Amino acid sequence: MDETESVQAVAGVEQAVTASPPSDALIIIPVRDLVLFPGMVILVTVGRERSIAAAQYALRNQRQVGILMQHESGIPDPVATDLYRMGTVANIVRYVTAPDGSHHLVCQGEERFEILEFLNGWPFLVARVRRIPDTNVVPLTSESRSV
Repeated sequence: MDETESVQAVAGVEQAVTASPPSDALIIIPVRDLVLFPGMVILVTVGRERSIAAAQYALRNQRQVGILMQHESGIPDPVATDLYRMGTVANIVRYVTAPDGSHHLVCQGEERFEILEFLNGWPFLVARVRRIPDTNVVPLTSESRSV
């Protein structure tokens, strides 16, 4: 698929979105062989039409995404049963389309989440989640800032 076909396919998926996912749900972006932890900033390459559409929708609507790793990296189009149940809520800091047509996200991990249920009705993966706050966060004190 060349860049023009990719843009047209993503535009078609975007037009299919008629309602926003619920506020307690995350747009899920499946990844291969990659784990994002809270506090990390990482480059995520997306190539599947559903993942590109999910990232663009999230960016346009200022929504966080859920980065969720696949069990087997060889699965070309993962479904709910192909994904782990724990992932990381992320902000898309930057979206880059490279000259070769590949799509990259700079994501910053915010907190962990657990999948409660996947929801139907969107052209990309959407799931209700339980956010898991990090209980090991140590607040900065004036002494630690001066180090």
